[in-house]
Amino acid sequence: MLVPPASADASQKPSVQMAFACENVSSESGGPVSFQNVMDGIAAPDFPAPTGRWFAIFCFFSQVEQTVKNCRIIVTDERGEVIAQTALKDMSFTAKNQITRSAVAFHGFAWPYPGRYLIAFMANRDDVLASFPMWVQHAPGPPEASAGESAPQSST
Repeated sequence: MLVPPASADASQKPSVQMAFACENVSSESGGPVSFQNVMDGIAAPDFPAPTGRWFAIFCFFSQVEQTVKNCRIIVTDERGEVIAQTALKDMSFTAKNQITRSAVAFHGFAWPYPGRYLIAFMANRDDVLASFPMWVQHAPGPPEASAGESAPQSST
């Protein structure tokens, strides 16, 4: 087990171990955590585009004993405007607990328009500890046949 030196800088930022989005998170009691359907974007036929449940996953490592306060996940658009945010509990790192993981669920979130969004883990005043992009694309649905069109006829 690693023990931080007495002169360790308590303001040192934790190292990012994971930062991504996925559709589901599961674990057995006391067992490993599984992340299903990791995603880097969403395709939608119309906007605003509602999504089902998805998770923002962030994991950090620090050998410095510290507590990181005012933790939150913020979703911003390309202009930097905040689209959504959620507060989290403070992260505490100790000699026995050097890793913390946050799996934040978003339910019924609607992407307002196509584009690049940034999912960021913020802490303290305005420190960005980790972030990842989410590409939201317009993907038109299949064309609908109009009432006046008829099925192609085969010649025999």
